[in-house]
Amino acid sequence: MRRARRGQRQGPPRGFMTPRGFDPIAGAPPSRTEDLRHMREALAVAPRGQGRVSPNPLVGAVVARGKQVFGTGWHAEYGGDHAEVMALREAGPRAKGATLYVTLEPCRHHGHTPPCTTAIIRSGVRRVVIACRDPNPEARHGAEELRQAGLDVEIGIEENAAKRLNAAFLWFHRRWVPFASLKLALSLDAKLGEESVRTPVTGIRALDEVHRLRSCHDAILIGSNTIEIDDPLLTARGEVVPRVPPIRAILDTTLRLRISSQLVRTASQAPVWAFADPESDGFEERAGALLDAGVEVIEVARSEDHRLDLSAVWNEMAIRGVLSVLVEGGGQVAASLLRGGHIQRIHAFIAPMFYGRDGVPAFPGLEPSTPGDWLPVQRESLGQDTQIVFEHRELQETLDNL
Repeated sequence: MRRARRGQRQGPPRGFMTPRGFDPIAGAPPSRTEDLRHMREALAVAPRGQGRVSPNPLVGAVVARGKQVFGTGWHAEYGGDHAEVMALREAGPRAKGATLYVTLEPCRHHGHTPPCTTAIIRSGVRRVVIACRDPNPEARHGAEELRQAGLDVEIGIEENAAKRLNAAFLWFHRRWVPFASLKLALSLDAKLGEESVRTPVTGIRALDEVHRLRSCHDAILIGSNTIEIDDPLLTARGEVVPRVPPIRAILDTTLRLRISSQLVRTASQAPVWAFADPESDGFEERAGALLDAGVEVIEVARSEDHRLDLSAVWNEMAIRGVLSVLVEGGGQVAASLLRGGHIQRIHAFIAPMFYGRDGVPAFPGLEPSTPGDWLPVQRESLGQDTQIVFEHRELQETLDNL
């Protein structure tokens, strides 16, 4: 072995190429296994912001060097610190030369908080690994700013998981209409319950999951028939307490919503919107009474089938800042929305029972979907019930093309 003479700098032999990404402060470059592990850690903490950050996305972040984690963060509250800032604060000076893993491209604009890119550059991290790009025109191009500052930036680690986590946010900023999830409680023979009778189909664990879903959506939508039969409250009463109560929206063509209903009586506690045709008989009188009771009445014309124009309803919600809506209406509402292509995700809660001929069909008059249109993405046991989540092919194609 050749020894260096006194005063001569020891180093790699001539012709030796330093591995890309090697930094004497950071040590050996992280392996792909470490990248995956730390990004999955960031993805695991991101959902802690559910119900609290909309209209912002769910984001998680981890500051690490090798196997050692120095800081973990998530966007916990709308208007509060972003995930990157929380993780960097916990890491402190140990962030210098480390790698930041973040589930969504860091923002570069001034909003309720300063740009995350500024905090990242000042922290001294050497490398930033991003799961997926941000399509929001106000926030995008953060990766380019980090590269211009000399940081090593990599995009695409666990990209699919990150996109599914924020499917509603990404869909809205690509299509500019709300992301819609359809909740269905079904028997094994695809019935919603007994005719004109309020009968719970699924058990308590499925109900808990429904309350979680409510807290994660900006609005909950039902039809007027559900009001007549069930008189629901439609509030989120689970472990996740939403920052803002979800808007309770009703498709009510002729404005039949009763002043005595639970929705109207609690309009001061959670917003109530009624979509109705202004040309229906007695509209002005009924609308005035509901407005006095705190209900917002939104005028929407009818389509050729004499029902409300659902595309117009979706546009009205988008204009008012609704990014996501959970549809809990009956079979007619579900069939109409599916027929119009307004649903991106289905949460089917299936109970081990049969209703037979006396049951209400889930999708009356709906033609079968083209094979492959709906893809199962999740299956979960909830006591005796089973939840199966389906996503429409158009959603997956939209996310793939971001």
